[in-house]
Amino acid sequence: MSWRIDPNSEVRLFRDMTSPVGAPVGFADDPASDVGEAPEGGSPEESIPVHRPDGTLEDVPASAIQHFTIGKQASMSSTEVHRFQQQNALLLRSLSSRLSLFLRSELMFEQVSLEVTDLGQFSKEIGTDRHMVLFKLHPLEAIGALDIAKPLGLTIADRMLGGKGFAVNPDRTIREVETALIDQVAQIFLREWAKFWNFEEPLRASLLGNESDPTHIPAASMEETFYHIAIDAEMGDCIDQVQMLLPVRGLEPLLRHLAQQTHSGTEDEEDEIYEVEHVKWKPMYDKVKVPLVAQWTDLSILTRELLHLKEGDIIPIDPKRLNQVEVQLAGMTKYTGSLGSLDKKTAVQIRETFKP
Repeated sequence: MSWRIDPNSEVRLFRDMTSPVGAPVGFADDPASDVGEAPEGGSPEESIPVHRPDGTLEDVPASAIQHFTIGKQASMSSTEVHRFQQQNALLLRSLSSRLSLFLRSELMFEQVSLEVTDLGQFSKEIGTDRHMVLFKLHPLEAIGALDIAKPLGLTIADRMLGGKGFAVNPDRTIREVETALIDQVAQIFLREWAKFWNFEEPLRASLLGNESDPTHIPAASMEETFYHIAIDAEMGDCIDQVQMLLPVRGLEPLLRHLAQQTHSGTEDEEDEIYEVEHVKWKPMYDKVKVPLVAQWTDLSILTRELLHLKEGDIIPIDPKRLNQVEVQLAGMTKYTGSLGSLDKKTAVQIRETFKP
């Protein structure tokens, strides 16, 4: 059974959050809607001083200002990000087993986040005095960095030297022999990471050296964008992080190949669904209620703001996310939809089947 919209019902989808809370908002994609588009640059009540070409200064409504980002590589779509995250999470579980066997001690990896950042922002967040392993991926000619936290690196080196693999003094410098041992583990990590992707030509990772300052990572400029993968690592009583930095431009061929694989896999799934549709439906299931969850994922808030959050506070949401509501069934995302209203009730319009 499927639910259909009553043609006599009033259906509206929210366009963005630039209108005041409670104000009427029209259909996001309905050309017949009487409500005009909300301003992209800010609320109409605000004004921004603008210098005209002739040098005169004029106050312009914020709604007339459009924002553009120049010089940045476009990030992946939400579907591609989800697919890339899934593949990396699967890979990290395999890497945990591989390195645990090598070290003869349990080493656990868990992906924390995957985001796009520029080199300048990454350098500010991570600071200096790091132990970074620079590497190149062939044939992509992409140069990246694998940052292993010093306490974790020293713990791994201690285990490889015959120790118990417990946390050691992180304040001392990493000796030359310890650097060689950490590089050996990094080589295994990167080799397994490169072998995981079924690229047209097998990927190979080669080490270029070590670096302590993130600003010295080879890049065209500090504004060059990277995929930043944060990984929680645990070994013995040492819990720290591994950061992986991959250039957006250099990884573009790999991601295109991944998208093609996803597309071909989706076509196979559609064929399977077509066969399942011929299975006879049992009427006894018609009135079984199945819980659905509609939500946004990957929203973040500062811990300082979270501590002071109280009733009546408003959390701003990117207007683009209004068309990216994830509808989940049994804990798995099945559809993506748009937030709106139907007969004075909040509703979600299904836009497409979710493609992981």
